Amino acid sequence: MGTFTIFLIIIAVIVIFSFAKDSYKENDKMVKEGGIRRKYKTLIENFIGPDSGMKVVKETNTYMCVGMKNQMGSIAFHFQHTFNKINVTFEMKNLMLGDHKLDWDFPETMPQEDMIKHIETRTRQYMDNVTSKFQ
Repeated sequence: MGTFTIFLIIIAVIVIFSFAKDSYKENDKMVKEGGIRRKYKTLIENFIGPDSGMKVVKETNTYMCVGMKNQMGSIAFHFQHTFNKINVTFEMKNLMLGDHKLDWDFPETMPQEDMIKHIETRTRQYMDNVTSKFQ
């Protein structure tokens, strides 16, 4: 039993070390590319344009949150770069409509304009479905 436990611990350490090494490489890659704001400039600026009312809430090399809030609730978009992908999460908290969340994963090589179209289309469809219950 002791040998098996040691074997499992060694495997766990190797997996953790490998993940940490890959995470460091990915973070270093993003720094060299100018961080998430620069790498995904088209995508992110689509959501923080002057007409949107959204502002940057938090930013690191691999993560950015943009959002807005008022008396009725809040809307946020989270952008997380992970291992050759960009994950986008839409979160809405609204007193009348409730809490809603949508997630997307896109390959980092996908044209950002296509990402924007997909997000906008899917969000519009989803919100049309949510609001149709009030008609």
